[in-house]
Amino acid sequence: MNNQKSYKHVINTILLTVLFLLFSSDILASAESDYDLGVTAYKAGDNGIAVMYFEYAQKQGMDTVALQYNLASSYYRVGRYEDAKKYFMLLNETEEMRDIAEYHLGLIAIKHKDGSQARRHFTTVVNTGEDKKLIKLSEKQLDSLKPEEDRWESQVLLNAGYDDNISSVSGDSVLDIADSFYELFASTDLLIAGRRDDGWSAEAALFGIEYSTTDTNDLYNFALGLKRSMRLADWDTVAHLNLSKSTYGGEDFQTITRLDIIGRKQMTKRDQLYLRYQVEDIRSDNTTYDYLEGWRQRARVEYRNYAANNIKHIYYELELNNRGELVTLTDSYEYSPTRNTIRGIYTQIINKKWWLIGDLAYQMSDFQASSTVDRQDKQLKLAFSAEYHFDRTFKFTGRYQYTDNESTVDRYIYDKSIIKIGLSKLF
Repeated sequence: MNNQKSYKHVINTILLTVLFLLFSSDILASAESDYDLGVTAYKAGDNGIAVMYFEYAQKQGMDTVALQYNLASSYYRVGRYEDAKKYFMLLNETEEMRDIAEYHLGLIAIKHKDGSQARRHFTTVVNTGEDKKLIKLSEKQLDSLKPEEDRWESQVLLNAGYDDNISSVSGDSVLDIADSFYELFASTDLLIAGRRDDGWSAEAALFGIEYSTTDTNDLYNFALGLKRSMRLADWDTVAHLNLSKSTYGGEDFQTITRLDIIGRKQMTKRDQLYLRYQVEDIRSDNTTYDYLEGWRQRARVEYRNYAANNIKHIYYELELNNRGELVTLTDSYEYSPTRNTIRGIYTQIINKKWWLIGDLAYQMSDFQASSTVDRQDKQLKLAFSAEYHFDRTFKFTGRYQYTDNESTVDRYIYDKSIIKIGLSKLF
C-alpha cells in the first residue's frame, strides 16, 4: 500500500513539473512573440503599436537591454519623453549603450528646452564616445545649440579653514602659530568682442585671506586684466595681460605685471596637451620685501585625460627667477631660485553629485649660492578633496592639504596642514 502511494506521488510530481515547464515555455514564447511584433511595428513606423507590444513583453517578464532600448526609442517617437528618459537613463548604466543613451538624453533635453543639459549630454558623447556616427551627430547638435553668449561671467568662492603653521616655519620657532581663517575669491569677466573662444574679454578679480586671531599674515590681492582667445592651427590659445596689487599684514606688499599664455591641443577624443608660459615683473611696495623684487618666468607642459568617470592631470613646470638678496642678522642669500615641479591630479567622478580628488606635487628649489648660504629645498605637497555639486554652477568643497618642506637651511624646514571647507558659485 505504501509503495502504491509512493508511486502515485512520483507520477504527480513528474506531471506537475511537465506542466510547469510547458506553461513557462508558453509565457516565454508569448513574450518573445510580442517583442517580435513590436520590432515589426517599430520598423513600419507604427510607434504606438510598437509601444503596446513592447510593454506586453515587459509585463510577461522580459527584461533585456534590447527591449529597454526599443521601448525607450518608441516612447521617444510617440512623445512620451519622461518615459523615454527613464529607460535611456537606465541604458546609460550599460557601457555598450552609453553613447546612444547619452545622445538620446540630449535629444530629450532639447524637447524640454533645456539647452545646457543637452550640451552636457552631447559633449559627453564627443569627449568620451566610441561610436563615430554618434560623435558626428553630437557635434552637429552642439553647433546648432550654440547660444548667444552672456557678456558677463562671474564666480564667487568662500572658504573657512584652519592652518596649523600659518607662517610656514620650523616647529620649534616662536613664529609657529596655528589659526583659523576665512578666504574669499571673486572674479568677473566681460566679453568685449567676439566669442569666448575667439574674442576679447576684460577681467577683474579679488582674493583675500584673513586670520581670526592674528593679522600679520592677512593677504589681499586685486587684479585687472585683458584676455584674448583665438584658434591658431589646431591649438586653442588664450593670452592674459594682468596687473595686480596686493597687501600683506595690512601694509602695501607688491605690484605685479603678468603675461600668461596658454595653448591647448586636442590629441584624441580623451587626451589633451597643454602648454603654458608665464612671465611676471614684480615690484616691491614695501622695503621689507625688496628682496622679492625682480622677474619670474614659468614654463609648463601638461597632459590631461578625460574618461567617462575620471579625469587625470599631470604636468612638469620649470620656474626661473631673477630677484633680490635676502639679508638676515646671521647670513644672506640670493633669492632667485630655480624650481622644478612635478604634479599629478586625479579626479574620480562617483556620480553627478560627488567628485573625489587626489593631488600630489613634488618640487625642488635651488637658490643661487651667496657668500654665506647655499640653500636647496625639497617640498612634498599632498591634498585630498571632496566636492558635492548641487548643480553645474554651485558646489561644496572640503579639502585637506599637507606640506612637508626639507631644506639645507634649518629655519626653512617645516611641515603644515590646512583643512578648509567652502562654497563656490558661477554666475
